[in-house]
Amino acid sequence: MKTAYIWTIVLCMVLLTACSNQEKISDSQYSFLDNTGISVTRDLILGDTISMPDVYCGDPQQSVDDLKGWQLDPGQYVTLIVPAGPEVADKMSNWLLLGVRDAGAGNTLAAYYACNGMGYCVHLITYDKQGKILDAINARELHLLWRCNLNDPNDDNSFTLDGFITFEKPNRVVLHRTMGRCIMDFNGDLKGKPEWQQEWMQDYIINNQGHFVMHGQRVVNQQGDVDQYAALDFKSWDMLVCSRHDPSIMDTWNDYSELVNSTYDPDYQYNPFPWDIARLYEMNPQRFLSWMAAHRGQDNRLLPQFKLPPEYRPALLQEIGRLEDASARQWLTALVNSWDDQPLTKHL
Repeated sequence: MKTAYIWTIVLCMVLLTACSNQEKISDSQYSFLDNTGISVTRDLILGDTISMPDVYCGDPQQSVDDLKGWQLDPGQYVTLIVPAGPEVADKMSNWLLLGVRDAGAGNTLAAYYACNGMGYCVHLITYDKQGKILDAINARELHLLWRCNLNDPNDDNSFTLDGFITFEKPNRVVLHRTMGRCIMDFNGDLKGKPEWQQEWMQDYIINNQGHFVMHGQRVVNQQGDVDQYAALDFKSWDMLVCSRHDPSIMDTWNDYSELVNSTYDPDYQYNPFPWDIARLYEMNPQRFLSWMAAHRGQDNRLLPQFKLPPEYRPALLQEIGRLEDASARQWLTALVNSWDDQPLTKHL
């Protein structure tokens, strides 16, 4: 009898905990979500870590059934995601709100999982109390295993990329990444230990404007003889996980270009950095062009890397024409007109 009594108490405690986790949180900070029909319960408050199940590049059978969150309906998608712009809203068809948490200054941080059956992204979006989007960053796949030579299915040499996101006070977000070179086995899984591996962290602070202010990357661990070209390629990719508004990211990229320039041999056939600079421009053309016009001297290390293909130049000139400063418009127009059609690097 005593044992049955104890188990009854335990069961009641479990049920009470489950009920409390499902209890709706009464907080005006999240009322904009309530207005869309999303009920913010304790289960929907983000913990300290976001991690994802393993996902293999191009695997249409990937399953996310274990993920918990709120499945967005079309109306919620239009209200909460579409205003972030096509860079965020495009391409993904299945949206899950993983959770929310306080971002300081009355703002809210929301984490979303977006999947189209061939890959996934983890988006972090900040909102004010009215539900206006303040900023958004896209952390892309957190787990990925893919072949180095996609043209030869018999070549089992592969890269592996693992990661997770942590949240720390005050308003700190950290992207953790581990990249390595490995062998893929017959079932498409990692076989044995990686040939080499490098782990790095990318730090952000969410400021009072709700912008993700990047504080750079730092390597925290590495093993084996790291392929610096491959590692730099993916660190550049992660550098694009950045604020769409905060101008300080331009300084971070300018400093980062020193590492790129010192690593790449001029005769190396593949340098993706100019493409990354073009993507940085696309995130916010006005921010990019204003910074470029304000840095016309030798301290601008991005200048030699920035050149858009001819078909993109009419739109670029329109963006230049929107700048208020006449001297900036004149200088940037002359820059674009000076471009010839010779590629900056051999891979372009």
